[in-house]
Amino acid sequence: MKQLLSFLLALLLVLSLAACGEKRPSADASEQDTATTETPSKATSLSVLSASPTLSGALEEIAQAYRAQTGVTLQIKAETGGVFRDALQTALNKTDGAPALFALTGADDFDAVKDRCADLSGTSLLSFLSDRSLALTDGGKQKAIPVDVTAWGLLYNEDVTDRYFALQDKKTSYASMDEITDFEKLKALTEDMAAHKKELRIDAVFADLPLRADSTEWLRHLSSAAVYPDVRDADGPASTAVRGLKDFAFSLGDTLRGAADLLFGNMLSSRDRLDEISESDALSAFAAGKTAFLYTGSDRYTALQKAEGSVLKEDRLRFLPLYLGADKEDATGLTVQTKRYLAVNENATDAEKQAAVDFLEWLFSSDSGKRMVKEKLDFTAPFSTFAEDERPDDPLRRDALRYLSKDGVSAVPDLADSYPGGTLHADVSGGLLAYTRGEKDWDDFVADVRAAWKKAAL
Repeated sequence: MKQLLSFLLALLLVLSLAACGEKRPSADASEQDTATTETPSKATSLSVLSASPTLSGALEEIAQAYRAQTGVTLQIKAETGGVFRDALQTALNKTDGAPALFALTGADDFDAVKDRCADLSGTSLLSFLSDRSLALTDGGKQKAIPVDVTAWGLLYNEDVTDRYFALQDKKTSYASMDEITDFEKLKALTEDMAAHKKELRIDAVFADLPLRADSTEWLRHLSSAAVYPDVRDADGPASTAVRGLKDFAFSLGDTLRGAADLLFGNMLSSRDRLDEISESDALSAFAAGKTAFLYTGSDRYTALQKAEGSVLKEDRLRFLPLYLGADKEDATGLTVQTKRYLAVNENATDAEKQAAVDFLEWLFSSDSGKRMVKEKLDFTAPFSTFAEDERPDDPLRRDALRYLSKDGVSAVPDLADSYPGGTLHADVSGGLLAYTRGEKDWDDFVADVRAAWKKAAL
């Protein structure tokens, strides 16, 4: 009897251990997403600080969906953008109730709190990024991830470029825009397209780049590619390095003349009339099929769509970087302006940190999370986890994300917000206008830019 009892106890013990080790599906197993982590966080709540009050409704819907799937409650607080940096620092300095996950509106926010940002380098989250160079780093550690971006580059109409590639008498050997990977190739393509304008049914290769005081947003973004070579190898965010420049070497200055002459010499309007042209004029000309290229941002599709006489087909619009003659251009992508970053509080408990990472991985890799990003947040999220039908419906934003996913290509960070203030922007645009009119020599323009930067940085 004792032997039988011992056997039964041993059998019960084995069965109970097996049951403990078994992965049992939850009651909502059919709703679970494959992106949930293998080691769920022990935290039952996650405090989040948002910089966008307008997204509060969407974030609450996301919180409800996440709680239904994981049982974790998101406690969301939003601060207005105008005072966000101060509110962020105040929130992070709290001894109780500091957010475990928080938004950053740009590199300036990051610089203010980078010591409070946890290292995300070992997480799956970083592997989701289409271009890991977009993450903000400190001391070699990747601490903030971009979640909503706008890209700038040369938008081209495939109806026009395909007509060029089909020409029997073209001088280049190019058969696809994928072959255009540096300035010399762009130059050869441009010059030959200009010689075949009639066959291509265009009036100019490039839409105008307006140099009016109220129409030079394009210059702020284009200039990032010209400034980037001077800070590309800096430790930490390039924007931080730019703010530290007292003397701007402008190492691309001499080379840039070729790009300026190529652009301004092949535009719709005369070089001496660029202060009379507006951005809407340039958008309308491209939309009407008068040019092959337009330097613009991925947030301009609505304006193009509404332009009078538009002949654009949304599935025929593609982006190409505007090559300026810098080194390693074949590895240079679009210029990317990041609207929002997210970071995890270094001083949070381990359970809270894990909860923050778990939530972000769910949001940007699970089916339901990605659907929320697209339909509720309307983010242009630079993650490889999004399938084609999960990306924004806007064709410019979709194509910008396509380009960000290209192997061997890294984006140029938008640096315009880090330039010294004063009259620098007006000085540069005014000097460029004087050059296009033939009133200023290029060498004088480069010297003036260096002097204007030094003056503004004092």
